[in-house]
This record gives sequence, C-alpha cells and structure tokens, in this order.
Amino acid sequence: MKVAFDIHGTLDDDGDGMLTKILNRELEKGSEIFIISGPPKEQIVKEIEELGINPNKVTVLSVVDWLKNKGVEMWLDEKGTWWCSDREWWTSKGKMCDEYKIDMLFDDCHGYHVAMPKTTEFVHWTGYSKRDR
Repeated sequence: MKVAFDIHGTLDDDGDGMLTKILNRELEKGSEIFIISGPPKEQIVKEIEELGINPNKVTVLSVVDWLKNKGVEMWLDEKGTWWCSDREWWTSKGKMCDEYKIDMLFDDCHGYHVAMPKTTEFVHWTGYSKRDR
C-alpha cells in the first residue's frame, strides 16, 4: 500500500499522535510512505526531520518542484512563497497521487479532493486543534 501525508495542518497538527501512529504502523507493515507538501523538497525534509520523521524512510514529494518540472508558470512573492494558478495548485496532489499510484492521502485541505483519482482514498484530516476534545 502507498500512503501519503501532508505536513501543514496535518502532520504538524498531530497533537495526540494519531497520524504518527498510522505512519509508523504503515511503515512496519511494509507500506510505502510519501510526504506530499507544497514547499520545495529541501524545506520539506527539514520540516519532517523537526517532526521526528526520518526522511530516508519516506518518499518526499514537493508540489512546487513537481509543478515546476511540469512547466507550470510559478512565481515567488516578496515573502518567498511560491504561487501559481489556483487550478494548477488544487489539481496538483491528485495528479501526483495518480502518477505515483498512491492509495491514500491524509490532508487538511479539502480542496484537493476534487482532483483525486478514484484509486486514491482522500482522508480529510481536520487536525487535533480543530477537533472537539
């Protein structure tokens, strides 16, 4: 099985450790784990290391890098944030899941679900801080 996780609002909002447990359980079962997030790969690697995830045990995919490699027009704003058209951005993770044959994606941004292939289960993660306790 191939399981993917977003970082921002998902893995970094894992206050009760549920997603970390799922991630580790899937690694133990032999699943291939992906981290799919927006920033360039170098930034993602740094962020997952800070979360205690070994980047050598997962496949790291950057939306920005993937879109740039596909020739999508992108630009940086004055804060160093990458931008592109909304259509390109919101369909990117679905296309990536299709390309990498990912079975399940955990993400806090429901907008990505519209482009998910039928072969990928989209799990809308509402986050620890957003759930009723």
